[in-house]
Amino acid sequence: MIHLSPNDLPVGAPLPWSLLDGDGNLVLGSGNVIPDTRDVALVFRHGELCRLEADSGGDPQDDPLPRGPLGLQVGTLLHVKQPGDNSRAAASRLIGFVEQGLFMTWPQLGGRDLPVQAGDTLLLRGFSGRVIHSFTSTITAVCRSPFRYLVLSAPSQLDQMPVRKAARVPTRMAAYMTQSQESFQEADQDAFSAEMANGAARLVMVSDLSTGGAQIHAAGPAPVIGSRVQLRFRLRTASLDSEIVADAWVRAVTSDTADAEFPSFGISFDVLGEREMTLLQCFIYEQLLTSSGLGVHR
Repeated sequence: MIHLSPNDLPVGAPLPWSLLDGDGNLVLGSGNVIPDTRDVALVFRHGELCRLEADSGGDPQDDPLPRGPLGLQVGTLLHVKQPGDNSRAAASRLIGFVEQGLFMTWPQLGGRDLPVQAGDTLLLRGFSGRVIHSFTSTITAVCRSPFRYLVLSAPSQLDQMPVRKAARVPTRMAAYMTQSQESFQEADQDAFSAEMANGAARLVMVSDLSTGGAQIHAAGPAPVIGSRVQLRFRLRTASLDSEIVADAWVRAVTSDTADAEFPSFGISFDVLGEREMTLLQCFIYEQLLTSSGLGVHR
């Protein structure tokens, strides 16, 4: 990845590439606009920003990817451990499936390959969008061309944990926020483009997120408590970018005189649609899987 400086970011023009944090997580997608130099300071405020060395600038397709065993989608984050291992789980991605078998990238922990070989049994956990699946599989083949990956047997010793209420997770994600005293109508791209052009859509940063709301940082005054806002942002789940548009209201403003230039405030979402709720749950649980342990429950 190429590290960026504030001078690398165009102001008032579409980004030619996506902005990523140091771990490769999406901060702001290509084609979005940073309206003001103060917004540049806002997006750099919580750490470094990078871009891919060869970023085409195009967005991934919104067509749903095929699902394999247990309803797991290609690109799903998998957490991997070996039986009896009490250390942190390694991370992998589901890259394909055949019949009931799985193909996955070589699991890595701390940037190093997990030492596994054909015949080993693995404990795995992944999120299908509604359920966290824990299961075991056996490595049936180790492949090294055209890249290193593993072939696994059909999942067994299955355990499922339905997701009913997602926890709040820390994020570093850019979003556009508009304010209105009236109830929002269905999102309209032309109306949003007009709001961008006249400055009504503000660039903000989301510092944590749940299915119920978010914590927001802005470059400029915070909205009044009780005011209506609409948030528009992109989530990357299962390696797929999807746009979320959520109506909300401002429920609290943080009083921090030491950081008055970038005020923080909390918002609560109105009732989310099924699509938005599922995408938020998937994103949140991918983040939770990244920071949690793993075990197969019997």
